[in-house]
Amino acid sequence: MATRLTTADSHGIAPVKVARPARRTHREAVASAIPLLLPALAIYALFSLLPILLTFWLSFTDSRGLNTEANFVGLTNYGRAAADPIVWQSLVHTFQWLLGHLLMAGGLGLVLALLISRLKLTRVFFRTAFFLPHLVSLAVVGVIWANIYDPFYGLLNTGLEQIGLGALTQGWLSDPLLVLFSVNVASSWQGFGLYMLLFIAGLQNIDHSLYEAAEIDGANGWQQLWHVTLPGLAEVMTFVVSLAMINGLKGFATVFVMTDGGPFYQSELITTYIHRLAFSMQDHGLAAVLCVLLSALAIGITVLFNRWRARFAK
Repeated sequence: MATRLTTADSHGIAPVKVARPARRTHREAVASAIPLLLPALAIYALFSLLPILLTFWLSFTDSRGLNTEANFVGLTNYGRAAADPIVWQSLVHTFQWLLGHLLMAGGLGLVLALLISRLKLTRVFFRTAFFLPHLVSLAVVGVIWANIYDPFYGLLNTGLEQIGLGALTQGWLSDPLLVLFSVNVASSWQGFGLYMLLFIAGLQNIDHSLYEAAEIDGANGWQQLWHVTLPGLAEVMTFVVSLAMINGLKGFATVFVMTDGGPFYQSELITTYIHRLAFSMQDHGLAAVLCVLLSALAIGITVLFNRWRARFAK
């Protein structure tokens, strides 16, 4: 072990040996960290990796439940999924849901963040008020909005009739052309508050001197928004878009509570169809195939978006 001798001072104090800590190699550091990581790795493997592997295995079987025998059937379930029109319909609805959630929840969050950031006295009030819906569970949101959309006593149709716009009343959850949009509005209402807070945090990190320089150069409000604000929100916007896409792919609770995929599968998503196959029809093999498909979609969309974002950043 390396040592160092201190020089004696004028009072004749004896030198003292000071030991330097020995440097550990990278292999030794990893070896000493493994015992500390084992409990967390075991929990992750038990509750994450094992279910993923079991789901992948089920996609190759004809499993009908826990108490039934699961026989290996190869790619039969994948062929069934490709030939099932409801699978393709729910896949289209999932992309529509994702895009709608991104535009409505993410877009509304950005607009409100820009408006609230200009306020002085009431900024905290509005920021808190608009974030409150995010604290409500999606199941409760589904019940609330199902009552709002009720065609007979719902707040929306009743309000339209009261202001003389009774011709605009609709069966919001029974019209095949409106049901997916209507349910997405309810889900986006619950989610926009989180995106709004993220955008507000991003706005607070933009250097105010950039706006002063833009004003000196004669830039108006729209030009400052386009050349200062939006570029300054680029990193936050990337995170919000990623989060909104993930939440869009996970859409389930609101649809399940409000329509259960109806009418006639017009609001069926991949997630709700998985639930129907697994728990109503006991077709675990096909449900597992759709789980694999949904995971592949999430990974593919995330990779493509990150590559596009990296290329755009250059």
